[in-house]
Amino acid sequence: MLEVMINNQIVSIPAISADMMLLTYLREHRALKGTKEGCASGDCGACTVVMVDQDEHHALRYRQINACITPLHAVHGKQIITVESLKQGEQLHPVQQAVINRHGSQCGFCTPGFVMSLYALSKQKNRPENPADFLAGNLCRCTGYGPLIQAAHDIVQTNSPDPLDADQHAVQHWLAQVPPLQSEHYFMPETRQALAQLRQTHPTAKLVAGGTDLSLEVTQRYQSLPLLIDVSKVDDLLTITETNDGWRLGAAIPMYRVHQFMQQHFPSTDEVIERLGSITIRHRATLGGSLGHASPIGDIAPLLISLNGQIEVDNGRQRIRYAPEDYITGYRQTRLQDDEWISAIYLPKLAQQQRHAIYKVSKRYEDDIATVVLALNFTFDTHQHINHCIIAAGGVAEKSVRLTALETPFIGQPLTQSLIRDVQTRVPQVIHPLSDIRGSAQYRIHLVQNLLQRYFLENQNITVQQQQPEHQSPPIQTRLTYHA
Repeated sequence: MLEVMINNQIVSIPAISADMMLLTYLREHRALKGTKEGCASGDCGACTVVMVDQDEHHALRYRQINACITPLHAVHGKQIITVESLKQGEQLHPVQQAVINRHGSQCGFCTPGFVMSLYALSKQKNRPENPADFLAGNLCRCTGYGPLIQAAHDIVQTNSPDPLDADQHAVQHWLAQVPPLQSEHYFMPETRQALAQLRQTHPTAKLVAGGTDLSLEVTQRYQSLPLLIDVSKVDDLLTITETNDGWRLGAAIPMYRVHQFMQQHFPSTDEVIERLGSITIRHRATLGGSLGHASPIGDIAPLLISLNGQIEVDNGRQRIRYAPEDYITGYRQTRLQDDEWISAIYLPKLAQQQRHAIYKVSKRYEDDIATVVLALNFTFDTHQHINHCIIAAGGVAEKSVRLTALETPFIGQPLTQSLIRDVQTRVPQVIHPLSDIRGSAQYRIHLVQNLLQRYFLENQNITVQQQQPEHQSPPIQTRLTYHA
């Protein structure tokens, strides 16, 4: 039995197809037409709703999600708030009124999605420095962003009471006692052993975590996904564990949580992860999902290559680690077998003498697929000579690649303009990209050359201090758990 609270009504759904999306159910089964379909891919935000669950302290947590690419079963045991519930009688909700006050609605098609993103903003206990970030997943074809950004700032500054808070106690009570999902087509294991058993029993079932890529098989390619195994509750995939030399990140941790972690420990990655989809996408997307689909223009694989990351693959009996460039074998092809899944990502700590950077070039700044991603990680000795380097790229081949032929000239040399020019001349012989709608092959070659120059400009005055030997401490066992 699938059970979900839609606005303030608990709905029990006895049997429904595994690949039905939340948007389809809201519009066609509940007649909630305020949630629109614009792109069916999570790009435009017209389908935005707010999902409510409990955080690790059992407080209510509000996150906007794309209903068009969220499987209905994935919101079992969660509250879904749609735009219809905000207005109380004839009284507009304060968020709706803020949009009206700023004249933030033009044709109106995108307005409900914007309103729901703004509603999610209004429910954040820690107000963001840039409220407009919460609108990054919404597109307005009438170019009305200015008034909506002003409305976002108004909402953060005024902190008006929310009429829907009157139902919070009932919502919390229901969330605490919802029974586990029971379905013959959509499975939600909670342990490594249960997941392994399902992989053995249903080898043809697709794995889903956030569904931000897989769901497009249904919404855009009109394929059927009759069996799905949802890994978003598997305990082994939801923890961040500190190790002796770095961290193990569970593969099903949502990207917004990964973003918070990376901001603290790998700040050089902030811009790229912030541009990975939108905050709406990052509320559902996962590291494992990105690597599982192995897109040649994905941002995560070149990032992991540049950080010396490893991908952990599990089948319930043994765990194997791969370098990302070895795990991805071709265009959307990986080493994963039918009984395996991606369980974690291992990241070593950056040393003091390392200088890491990752650059993404895309037609839109946010919520867009990259034309080229270039990631660089150089290690300098005390004489400012390069003794190790990694250069990785996406968008230049059938998979994310490590450009070892460009790395060799740097070894043993100081970082100079003449050295950069020499390496730039080698780029056309090293990469042979395709031309497509995002850019020609020649344009991609120029991008790689120019991004090498950017790295030089940002790191030309390197000063590396001699590191003192660190005291060898015992293994660290810190575990941070994300409660899905």
